[in-house]
Amino acid sequence: MIRHAKHMIPAALLALVIPAALAGDQDKSRSSEPKLTVGTKVGQHIPQFKTELWDVSGEKPQKSAFDSHKNAKPTAYVFMSKTCPYCRQYEKRLAKMSQAYAKQGLRFIMVYPTRKTPAEQKIAYHKKANFQAPMVNDKDASIAKALHITKTPEIVLVAKDGKIVFRGGIDDSPASEESVKKPHLKTACDDLVAGRKLSVTGAPLYG
Repeated sequence: MIRHAKHMIPAALLALVIPAALAGDQDKSRSSEPKLTVGTKVGQHIPQFKTELWDVSGEKPQKSAFDSHKNAKPTAYVFMSKTCPYCRQYEKRLAKMSQAYAKQGLRFIMVYPTRKTPAEQKIAYHKKANFQAPMVNDKDASIAKALHITKTPEIVLVAKDGKIVFRGGIDDSPASEESVKKPHLKTACDDLVAGRKLSVTGAPLYG
């Protein structure tokens, strides 16, 4: 005979109480985990969009599926237009940067957000500008709208975890590369590939 049995918790009741208590502890630990914030601002994770990347280096475009939330590479999304004079001024700089940073693991993706320009003309412009980066035919401008793009060229720079770390313009001198004093995008890209905290996270837009 066990004494003071009236003060003991029945085994069946313990079987219910203990798992519930453990579950409560798990809920607390989960609630303390940082939540994924999706948005268009620096510090937020890029919205999800699914599209096709076009490699137009050959005679026919080679297309591959792309999901922004499954992209594990640091990426610079460059929003372009073949009719924008500022885009034309930056062609050579963007071509050099896209090739140089590709060797360091940072991919450039050129996005053309307009339905007015046929795909064939976008491809021709892309090749003439000597962009080695893949392109996206954002013909309904859905990607541009998702990221609140207002002008071209505009860059959204994203770390490998999908977090936006920089957005804005390229530098402070569209007309002349020789006159650049503040290479905003280059500085951000250098910091990103080096694993440093970015010293610049935004820049004025021209366009």
